[in-house]
Amino acid sequence: MKTSLFLIGLSLSLPMALGAEHWSYEAHTGAKHWDKLHKDYAVCKAGKNQSPINIEHYYHAPDKENFVFNYHSTAPTSIDYAHHTFVAKFAHPKDSTIYRDHKYNLVNLHFHIPMEFAIHGKRQPLSMHLVHKDAQGRLLVVGIGFTIGQENPFLTPLLNAYTYKTPPKPLALEKLLPDTIHYYHFNGSLTTPPCTEGVTWFVLEETLSLSPQQFEGIKKIMHNKPNQRPLQKDYNRVIVKSSAIVREH
Repeated sequence: MKTSLFLIGLSLSLPMALGAEHWSYEAHTGAKHWDKLHKDYAVCKAGKNQSPINIEHYYHAPDKENFVFNYHSTAPTSIDYAHHTFVAKFAHPKDSTIYRDHKYNLVNLHFHIPMEFAIHGKRQPLSMHLVHKDAQGRLLVVGIGFTIGQENPFLTPLLNAYTYKTPPKPLALEKLLPDTIHYYHFNGSLTTPPCTEGVTWFVLEETLSLSPQQFEGIKKIMHNKPNQRPLQKDYNRVIVKSSAIVREH
């Protein structure tokens, strides 16, 4: 497992955005025009807390936060290409994160090529966003970058289920993250229409690896098209860098 500064990314192109068939990353329906495509997308241009951003300034919080991952080996309810991303959806209440004693259930994971967030201008070729939602519908997203190198066994069931149109097998979510994570925490938005603000973001410093073949497989599923929103102004928002222990040795 390699470590580098990267996105998390969590831009967030969730399969929760409105009217996905009416927006894209290209031409007259691309990111520069999102605010004009629907009245509910106006914040894509007018918002002051938009994502993704280039992370350049932050405060250090060396004390480890109360950030707990309750992940298990869980089969997705579906695996699909939808809303311009490769996405696996979940509906198991045991798979959750607890941040500052507040619970968020895992609802989906999806991918971005290349990553949308940057740290000091650096990005990875691929990122995965783990999207969580609390009982009030508020979102918490964890972004993980991938470097191209060794094969990642976590991705194999995802790729096989989509390729061979077989029922999704359990994913080893409990083994996905490193034992200890270092992250950049800030408030932002969805990175796809309607660009809703109020999303709690965690961009991890650690990265995962995937093989060239796995990378090509994900690109093929996503029609070899990038799904990256351009960087947005950060308006000097508060960003905190901290760490958390995901599991004890």
